[in-house]
Amino acid sequence: MGNISSLIGNNQQYIQPSGVDYNAATNKNPLPAGWMDGYIESAEIRNTKSGTGQYIYIAWRTLDGQHLVHDHINIKNANSVAVDIGLRTLSTIARALGMESIDDTEQLNGREIAVRLAIEEAGEWPARNVIKAYAKTSTTRPKRAGDLDKIRHQIRGNENCNQQTNFRSAEGPTGDEIPF
Repeated sequence: MGNISSLIGNNQQYIQPSGVDYNAATNKNPLPAGWMDGYIESAEIRNTKSGTGQYIYIAWRTLDGQHLVHDHINIKNANSVAVDIGLRTLSTIARALGMESIDDTEQLNGREIAVRLAIEEAGEWPARNVIKAYAKTSTTRPKRAGDLDKIRHQIRGNENCNQQTNFRSAEGPTGDEIPF
């Protein structure tokens, strides 16, 4: 798990909002569910509405700049399960970016990362995308389940192994996925 002590310590220095233009996304229709490459346009620490907790707000944008999706990662909350999920998500983001730790949200800004999108129906509000998981971009992620087998066997030192293992489709990450 990444070093997040500076993010959740009592002497936290808050990151100033970066001035993200939320209206700059020209396409308001949700993207199809699934994996998509993009980049973190903005990451900052915010207080919860109740004022009793904190979360990392992430604005993720598609590489073409047409879609903006928001995520909230709990780092301080009365609900310990929410904090645990948030810290695991932060660790997943760090691994996907090739970082050992995330000491400041500024380290995330401008970094390319893939996300697994879902579509959320919100009653009277229009459908929108939500981020369900983070992973390395498609250029660094295996493309097919067979590639996952090959990588696993190479790691184990058995490059000639023909045994088929039971991996998920490589449309998703290689074990970094956190179910929500």
